[in-house]
Amino acid sequence: MGAEKKLLEDLSLSVRLVNKHLIRTIEDVGVFETVTNPDGTTNLTENFYITNPGFGWSRPVSQGGKFTDAYWPCPKATREYYGLNISLEKRFSNNWQGGINYTLSRVAGNYSGLSSSDEVTDGVGRTGPNVEQYYDDWFIMYDAKGNVLKGVLPQDRTHYIKAYGTYAFPFGLTVGVIGYGRSGLPLTTKLFLNDRYIYPENRGDMGRLPFTFWADLYLDYTFKIGDRYRISLNLQINNVTGTETIQSKIMDLNLDGIYADYTQILDGTLARDYKAMVADGGDVNTAFNKWSRRFAPWTARLGLKLSF
Repeated sequence: MGAEKKLLEDLSLSVRLVNKHLIRTIEDVGVFETVTNPDGTTNLTENFYITNPGFGWSRPVSQGGKFTDAYWPCPKATREYYGLNISLEKRFSNNWQGGINYTLSRVAGNYSGLSSSDEVTDGVGRTGPNVEQYYDDWFIMYDAKGNVLKGVLPQDRTHYIKAYGTYAFPFGLTVGVIGYGRSGLPLTTKLFLNDRYIYPENRGDMGRLPFTFWADLYLDYTFKIGDRYRISLNLQINNVTGTETIQSKIMDLNLDGIYADYTQILDGTLARDYKAMVADGGDVNTAFNKWSRRFAPWTARLGLKLSF
């Protein structure tokens, strides 16, 4: 919902409030179920079903599903987004236009969506709709203590600001500037366990990346040649401020991975000893919590346009 108000003939204010609530999703879920063999014996087998996590066959046997009651139950997928956007904009008049937009938001839960921001490679999340790794094993959606994952998701930015302005000089030169500011993304310790990644301390235990400010500059000069031709020369400089703020850190606690049997996960041994297990196995990642990517350096683009 939102509202817009004209403050002056060329100035308007708008306010918008957004809430997006995830009810259900479709994912491949690794369901650990008891299977009866032809000879009458039984064994525990992981079978994958495309289902609504936390519903249907992914529920515990005691609740009418197929998932064994011996392990932590499959949690429902949750994602809650709240956003407040305030925008003050002046349309072009008296040779200039400008505006400022501010968004205050929060996205939290245990499931980031069809594009998984929990599976990031080179700053890009994995896109594998409905077959992400979230529910591929019974312990993935929990921390080491057996708590369901919760808190801000990897794509959460609390504050986002954009301010822009353009001025057109009477001799044909137009100058535009856009300034940005945004909160850093949350950081969470990742443990490579049993060929899977888990968040042993739940989400957001490492704080956030720093706040980032940067600006882009645009210049355009247009002049006439005769009565028919117009030539425009333009120059765009991205990150004219030369911002170098850190944009990502290495959150992998270990590299080759450690192994724990299901009893160690269930009885709290893993929660208590996972750091020692990593150290004893010589699997400590020396790059843990060090930066891996900074804001892209400045770039420039020169253009020429002929109109007739």
